[in-house]
Amino acid sequence: MEALAEYFKVFSEPNRLAVLEALHQGSLNVTAVVEATGLSQALVSKHLKLLTIAGVVRRRPEGSLVYYEVIDRGVFRLLATAEKQLQVSRQQQLNALQAVL
Repeated sequence: MEALAEYFKVFSEPNRLAVLEALHQGSLNVTAVVEATGLSQALVSKHLKLLTIAGVVRRRPEGSLVYYEVIDRGVFRLLATAEKQLQVSRQQQLNALQAVL
């Protein structure tokens, strides 16, 4: 369970999720991720490093550039499922609140 909790921590930072969303289209270099997210180069590099260490993203050198890509695109299904569950939970909370009022 601890390993699973550690894995989910990787997805617990909004900027990291923005980096992953940018990589949803395919492999990108740091500059392209910066442009897609609006985050600083330093912040993008930090999150790409953490995602790489976690085994979610891999680096692919190509000439003088390094491209990053998501290793298992199932990550995007996982995030979409979590987002749907969050919407369901929020709707249930709203319904419960309306029932009390």
